[in-house]
Amino acid sequence: MATTTRSRKAAAPVADPAPAPAATAAPRTPSRQAVVLVHGMGEQIPMDTIKSFVKTVWEDDPDIAQRGTQDPNTVWSHPDERTGSLELRLLTTRRSIPSGTYKRGVRTDFYELYWADLTAGSHWAQFTSWVRNLLLRSTKRVPKDVFSLWILLWFLSLLLGVIALTTTIPDSIWQKYMPWWLPQGLILAAVAGGATLLHRIVSQTFGRVVRYTRAQPDNIAARAAVRERGLALLRALHTNEDYGRVILASHSLGTILAHDLIGYFWAEREEARTIAEDSPAFPALIRVEKAAAAMASAGTDTIEAARTEYHVAQTELRRALAAGPGERWLISDFVTMGSPLTHAEFLLAWDMDDLRRRQTAREVPTCPPQRERLDKTVAQAAARAGLPVSDPPETTRLIAYTPKPSEKTWILHHAAPFAATRWTNLYDPARFIYQGDVIGGPMRENFGQAITDVNLAEKDKPSKGFSHTLYWDPDQSPVRIAELRKAVNLLDD
Repeated sequence: MATTTRSRKAAAPVADPAPAPAATAAPRTPSRQAVVLVHGMGEQIPMDTIKSFVKTVWEDDPDIAQRGTQDPNTVWSHPDERTGSLELRLLTTRRSIPSGTYKRGVRTDFYELYWADLTAGSHWAQFTSWVRNLLLRSTKRVPKDVFSLWILLWFLSLLLGVIALTTTIPDSIWQKYMPWWLPQGLILAAVAGGATLLHRIVSQTFGRVVRYTRAQPDNIAARAAVRERGLALLRALHTNEDYGRVILASHSLGTILAHDLIGYFWAEREEARTIAEDSPAFPALIRVEKAAAAMASAGTDTIEAARTEYHVAQTELRRALAAGPGERWLISDFVTMGSPLTHAEFLLAWDMDDLRRRQTAREVPTCPPQRERLDKTVAQAAARAGLPVSDPPETTRLIAYTPKPSEKTWILHHAAPFAATRWTNLYDPARFIYQGDVIGGPMRENFGQAITDVNLAEKDKPSKGFSHTLYWDPDQSPVRIAELRKAVNLLDD
């Protein structure tokens, strides 16, 4: 059910039930936060996606804006050069109600990361190559949750092939064996019209999937341009002292881009992820390391408690990194909706073993991050610093490392953004392909047990139609809207 005003006001901030005094960083008092929405595939119109999203998570929410002012849920539109396009505008809100994190409330600025203009122009040959790559693989390398879709793709491909072959039948044979009311010219016209329509659909939708997801020579420049636009926006937001928090929300193909951006941006902010042993952030790092180790060894009866503890540790570390001093890390939440990352071993890798190799090599960030074995000297330094150490010490695995133990500083490795950023994934399980969302799905199996997977069909009821584009539709179930607002978590409760 939707959260009420009373429950939101009473909500306490995420906190350690028994916190160590040194773990509390001197917090800044920012007056604003930013939400960046990354749209999915297709010929998106600038601002259409963000306007409908803001309407659902802010304008139509009766419990989030402070009462006592005229039109408390009002949103203002401003030009803003940080978005990377003059077609886009910043949408800003009034102050929210107070919460455990924001004692006086907070104002939210909504940005749309628009990238459709950078991925237009996919060639037909690129698309057919991508489809061929999906089809020509062993059934053992096709996940069960997309097997029916894979069979359908095979059927449609064969059907198109058969129809195309009928156009090569000589006219004399056609007239002899086909009914008089089915002239070959009609088939030729249908094939031509169908090919034109298919080419248009491919160019406008799936062509962008190919353009971004495949690292081929023709796509490299487009991929780089899309990522640089996103990184430029994140850099600009992090230099604004008014912002104390950034929420990165994404949909469909945009979730793949957003996942890349979090990884690349975290890697370039080495100062923000470098923690001295005498800093307020170090006890928070210790707690994250302990929580990650507990998750790695948790069984089915303890995994929920371990996951909750990890989320608390994530929040504590993120707030410490956001408080500074110096370079900050502000991305508190990563929200994915209808994400094809659930099929990463099928779409982005050759199989699950290939995906696991990439994650282990720290090419693909996971949640929790990959923990790496330390050499003996570093393990001894970890023990002295109070980090969790195994027995024997050389078997210790940690997320952070120290290049020089004598300097008493630890660096979270370059693929560890989810040591400090929560990941919430909304999905609507598909039935018979056309009901629910066959594109999205659960994420824990592919990317880690610390992800909060939200099965909307369990929270509400199964969808009767295709729901991939309905995650923030104002006409959907109030239960689903409440889950979206809870995931975006504007009050940081």
